[in-house]
Amino acid sequence: MKIQLMEYFQLSENEEIFSLAIQPKSCGGGDSFKFLALYGDCVLNLILLDIISNKGIGNSGQITEIIQSFHNEKTLTRIAKQLEINKILNNEYGNEKATKNDLKECIEALLGGTYKTGGLISSKNVVLKLLELSNQNSLFTPNPKGHLQILFQKKDIRLPKYITTRTGGPDHLQEFQCVLKGEFDGQICEIKSNIHHNKQDAEKEAASKFLIEIGENKSLSKFWSEI
Repeated sequence: MKIQLMEYFQLSENEEIFSLAIQPKSCGGGDSFKFLALYGDCVLNLILLDIISNKGIGNSGQITEIIQSFHNEKTLTRIAKQLEINKILNNEYGNEKATKNDLKECIEALLGGTYKTGGLISSKNVVLKLLELSNQNSLFTPNPKGHLQILFQKKDIRLPKYITTRTGGPDHLQEFQCVLKGEFDGQICEIKSNIHHNKQDAEKEAASKFLIEIGENKSLSKFWSEI
């Protein structure tokens, strides 16, 4: 886990900074960790702003909303768990119950380390991977299928249809893709997920994309084509 995380944040050649970036206060970290987390906090905002501005969004209120939809404790905590940072903290420091703030700040500190060692281009590549990870695992919407169903039920219209098929892979690592079809407020949508190793994740991603397509996740819709 540790080696993969170092590679993910492009810190394989700087284990010292990596170690500082996964040592929050609850694990004995001090000013060096807080400095990296602050660095990463600023870098993340800058890169998100750059991505958004390149898509022609000029409204400051909308820009703030989009940035905050990703750069928040809830989303970064989920990303940290996807990357198994909580398990690393447990293995390294015996911290079995890292707080949400610990995990959020670890992501920021790791990104701060990426910037310190590799600069802005390396940092942007990492942020794009984090955004992609969030999209693929439906981290922005905890229960996109449930949310989508509620929207359709409120309007008393036919529920969208999930068509999930196995696309390949060996029996122990099967691959699935979901096509989600439905009509909402006169808008006919047919959404295709990426390939996943279980049906549930494929359907969750398709539902999340469907929400964006019908404008029910407006703060994130501008990200999809960038990722």
